[in-house]
Amino acid sequence: MPKLTDTQLIVLSKAAARSDGVAAMPTGMNKAAASRVGASLVARKLMREIRSKANLPVWHENEGRSTSLIITRAGRNAIAIEDEEESVEPRDDGTRGGTGLTMADAVAAPRPGSKQALLIELMSSKKGATLERLVEATGWLPHTTRASLTSLRKRGFAIERSREEGESSIYRIVSGKA
Repeated sequence: MPKLTDTQLIVLSKAAARSDGVAAMPTGMNKAAASRVGASLVARKLMREIRSKANLPVWHENEGRSTSLIITRAGRNAIAIEDEEESVEPRDDGTRGGTGLTMADAVAAPRPGSKQALLIELMSSKKGATLERLVEATGWLPHTTRASLTSLRKRGFAIERSREEGESSIYRIVSGKA
């Protein structure tokens, strides 16, 4: 699926945050821009149009008929939000429903299939990975890759950097989490 724009992500995430899943037009957005954003989300089946009710935010009006946008399951998946059917509430044992991860692990672990998950996979091997290998794998610039390593450290990953005389630095995750 093609990447979503910042505006599309904002609209989807705000809709997902609402209990009814209805999108509200971002403040400062004009009607023409909102119409284009809404049409693109509907065309991608990330949102669907419904007839507005009295208490729902109106996305647009057409021939005197108010229309609202509601997020679909595909829209929730696009921004990695689980449906309400899947429990994400903490259990008594401190894990999230069905995942086997503790709440702290779920917050710290990057989304599967993401570039940060790829970095973790590459650095988890015994050999580790050089900065050049990480840059090649992600397609990022070196400074972006180093910033991502810093972000992983802040999330609690123990990343070790070693360097032998005349060779590139090798990055490894020593124990999964610090």
